[in-house]
Amino acid sequence: MSTATTHESTAPTVAAAIGLPFDVEPGPLEIDRRLNGPRRSANGGFAAGTIASRVDSDTVTVVLRRPIRLGVPLEVSSESTGAVAVQDKGVLVAEARPGRLVASVAPPAPSFDDARLAREAHPFLGVRHSLSDCVVCGPARTDGMHVTPGPVQGRPGILAAPWVVGAQNAHAGIADFPTVWAAMDCPSFPAAALENRVMSVLGTMTARVERRPFVGESLVVYSWTREQHGRRYETSVAIVDAAGVQIARADATWIAVKRQRLVRLFPHLL
Repeated sequence: MSTATTHESTAPTVAAAIGLPFDVEPGPLEIDRRLNGPRRSANGGFAAGTIASRVDSDTVTVVLRRPIRLGVPLEVSSESTGAVAVQDKGVLVAEARPGRLVASVAPPAPSFDDARLAREAHPFLGVRHSLSDCVVCGPARTDGMHVTPGPVQGRPGILAAPWVVGAQNAHAGIADFPTVWAAMDCPSFPAAALENRVMSVLGTMTARVERRPFVGESLVVYSWTREQHGRRYETSVAIVDAAGVQIARADATWIAVKRQRLVRLFPHLL
């Protein structure tokens, strides 16, 4: 586990040095209506991180079976294996279990300036689309995180985004646990799919949070694609701090939507 960087003495350094979530009460969970990805459902990272907080493991795999509705109580049931199932009115919408990250070496992280230039190179900036209002990557969201990934110049296959941690999704000056998952969601989108305008949806996310960052901290979130099989992309994503220390890592599976033409014609469907 990485050591927290030095901050002012008033900062809550003990809590920030660990990646575990705050204590979560048992029972139903609910995703705040503000935390959308597509306009009518939860951002996949916020949903996965919230669900992962119910699993007693440093590394958790979350499988999103269906879009997660916002602002409604979701029933959570636990199994003896440590896994949990999430249902919406009796319909299975997600599952989570202790997981394991793929044993692969991360490429060198881009600099914060390179990540900022990558964000400015996002191909959909200024274009209204299905994720324009995403709380994580939506560039126009005044209450959003603005973690909008784009291609890193001179590094094919690498996406990056800067993240200056805001106070909207934090407590006591530290980013909430699901917020760290959310920061890795949109940037883990496959670089080739972004370049070729292939709409894809998050299916599975496995993540480990070494520490939760401080409000105001400047970070780099970057991703790379490990492999592709037809419509399925396997990607990895990491968050590094100003010292280049990795504070979180995730592996993701993205599935390209079958009816790409329909999505382009009717982007409100997502």
